Amino acid sequence: MGNHVVWQDRFNIGVDLIDREHKKLFNILNSLFELSEQEEKSQWVCREGIKYFKGHTMKHFAEEEAYMASID
Repeated sequence: MGNHVVWQDRFNIGVDLIDREHKKLFNILNSLFELSEQEEKSQWVCREGIKYFKGHTMKHFAEEEAYMASID
């Protein structure tokens, strides 16, 4: 795999749920990188993957903002 992002423990914020979600975002990005390197995969697959990443990211950060607001 040419391009990828690597999770590092220093990215942890100490809230298990949020840390797991951040790791999932890294995994989704790495999957997209892998898809982009496979010529047999269509542009449609990559577009759908990007839509999934966008949807998951928006949901995650809305939940994270609600959590942050709940703890001031």
